[in-house]
Amino acid sequence: MVLPAARTRDEAHLYLDLHPCDRCLSVSTTWDSTLTSVDGIPARRYAGVCDDCGTGREYLFALPEHAAGTRSGTVHFGGSKPSELLDPGEWLLVADLTAEAAAAATDPAEAAESTGIALAAMVEILKFVPAGADAVPADLFRTERGRTVYRQEPGRFRRRRLEIVRDAYRDALDRIGPR
Repeated sequence: MVLPAARTRDEAHLYLDLHPCDRCLSVSTTWDSTLTSVDGIPARRYAGVCDDCGTGREYLFALPEHAAGTRSGTVHFGGSKPSELLDPGEWLLVADLTAEAAAAATDPAEAAESTGIALAAMVEILKFVPAGADAVPADLFRTERGRTVYRQEPGRFRRRRLEIVRDAYRDALDRIGPR
C-alpha cells in the first residue's frame, strides 16, 4: 500500500477538512492521531467518529522523509517539494476561501490567520510549477475538485499571476501588523 505523505500536521488537518464524511458529508469530526506502521513504513493514523452521523472515519498518511519544520508566527504546510495530499487546484480553493474569510473578518487576529493561510496556500501552488516553466502543468491536477478549479480559469495557474497574488497576500499580512 502506497500512502501519501503528510508533510506537517497542518497539511494533514487541512486535508481532513477538505474530505467530508462519506455518509453525511459533514467535516465535523474529532480526530485522534497516533503513530503506526503500514507495511513497515512509518505512518500517522487519524481516526475519529463523524459528529453528525456516527460513522467511523480513518486516514493514514506516510511520515515525510524529512520533517518540514515549523516557522514561528506563520502558517507552514510543508517543505520544498509539492504536496502529495492536495493538488494545485485544491490549494487555490483554500487560498480563495481563506482570503474571503480574511476580507470579512472584523478581528485583526482572525484576518491575520486567514491571510496567513491564503499566503501559505499560494506558496504551495508555486511548488508545482517546474523550474523554467511558466505555469502549473495540467496533468498535476489529480482530483476532480482541483481539475474543476483549473478548468474554470487555467490562467490563474501561470507563474507570474501566482507570484503577484502571493505577494499581495504577503503585503496584506504585513499591513495587518503584528499578531
